[in-house]
Amino acid sequence: MDLFKILSTYRDILIVMALTLSILFYFSYTNWESLRLWWKNVKYNNFLFPKTRSLAKNPDMNGNWFHSENVVCRDYDEHYSKVHKDGDFYDACKEYLAIVGESGRRPLGAFMLLGLFGVLVLEAWGFSYTMSGFIDLSASENTRVIMTGIVAIAFAVILAFLTHLMGHEIYRNGIIKRIRNNWQTDKTPKKPSSLDAISKDPEIGDESDVDNPMYKRRLDRLDVSSPSVKHTFTTLAVLAIVIIGVIITFVRVKTLEVAQTQDTMCVAGDDGSSAGEVNLDDLYGSKPPPPPSAVAVSKAAREKGESEICKATKEGSWATFGMLAILFLVLQAFATWVSFKFGFVGKHSKVAWENTHKYKTKGQYETEMDSKARSIAQRAQKTLSNLQSRMAKKLSGETMNDRVDHLINTASERTFFDFLEEEHEQTLSNRNRRTKTTLSKDSEHSSLLSSQQVEVKAQLETVSPDAAPLSDEEMEAQLLKEAAEPELTDEEVERQLLEEMQKKKETPEEQRARLLAKLKAEGKL
Repeated sequence: MDLFKILSTYRDILIVMALTLSILFYFSYTNWESLRLWWKNVKYNNFLFPKTRSLAKNPDMNGNWFHSENVVCRDYDEHYSKVHKDGDFYDACKEYLAIVGESGRRPLGAFMLLGLFGVLVLEAWGFSYTMSGFIDLSASENTRVIMTGIVAIAFAVILAFLTHLMGHEIYRNGIIKRIRNNWQTDKTPKKPSSLDAISKDPEIGDESDVDNPMYKRRLDRLDVSSPSVKHTFTTLAVLAIVIIGVIITFVRVKTLEVAQTQDTMCVAGDDGSSAGEVNLDDLYGSKPPPPPSAVAVSKAAREKGESEICKATKEGSWATFGMLAILFLVLQAFATWVSFKFGFVGKHSKVAWENTHKYKTKGQYETEMDSKARSIAQRAQKTLSNLQSRMAKKLSGETMNDRVDHLINTASERTFFDFLEEEHEQTLSNRNRRTKTTLSKDSEHSSLLSSQQVEVKAQLETVSPDAAPLSDEEMEAQLLKEAAEPELTDEEVERQLLEEMQKKKETPEEQRARLLAKLKAEGKL
């Protein structure tokens, strides 16, 4: 049994299998991270061949951790770090989409994918009917049907691929054109000298280029190799549409000619009988032959009717060809529009969209991310505890290394969150450094306010509320005396304030507040 006979015999089963696989592929694509996490959990904790069984045999150490413990924690940290986000990341994603100009866009959804699939089916169906009579004249009918379907699907897939790239290219060119127009009309001193290259790739939340013009920030975030308008895929798609359309129309015309050639009514000069021929049955029959004039009239009427039928068939076929051509162009336009309307051109726009489109507020986002992170952490801790239990059973008493025994006995002190704290120590130190800088600024500001308050208080204390009011002459003399006094420097004022503070006895509450502010400013708290 050859391949085409197998395909013909099990055609319905193969169609059902193809649809099932397509649905499974779409479900896997939309839930890929959840499936990866589920499979990782199965791989570590299945009851037949769990990965923790082989890891438990390894006594190698990495600092204060077993190497096997690090392997487990790092595998789960890959998923944990993707969802362990705070509300600031939500705001950063919103800002990123706004900078790129894709706040209202979204990727291809299920309905649009079904629409594109319908376009493929219609195109393949139309191509198969057109090419079925010419694909292989020597093959059987079933073989020709299968071969025609394969070729038609190939044509449809190629067209869908090219129209998708064309729509995306048109959308990208529109953004680049707007960026260049804004650059040309920019008259500020911050205007870049040129837009010939992408200078950097800012991540979500990166504010290092906040001083650049908005169009330059947008350009740096585009997923393009060079900031220039290109028409490569547009040209290829238009050429493919024209060539395939012309070929299909040509095949349809030849199909019409073959059909009319095989129709005896549409063959010129062939009317099914001839006036010059003599029927032998009429010579020996009792019925007299019709007169020549009647034969001529009948022949003329028959030719006129046959001519009108053939003409109507030809004109109707051409009208049908035109409608099919219009339908073909509309389908290509629909595929191009879908690719133009959906999808992203920013490098991280899809990630930003995935972290914002389901949540209306920052609070909803934080709640959802905390729930997902907690679920992953629980799975990681369960796997880590299982590994530590296996290692305690496997390695206890089998090694002569005191350090291994110590790590086994202190396994409860090493959790998944401890690993996260150590693994992300650099991130925490950077955060502490930023906090320290902020606290230092606040401390300086508080010190300045305190010195100003002390100065005002000292000025107020110089005037006793019980003292008698001064006359104009006395007040004038006092003001002249104060003006004649030399102005103190910052160091002298600071020294006077310190002397006053030393004279004044400090209470325990004031000492506690002073030391607490000092420790916060130094980043120790």
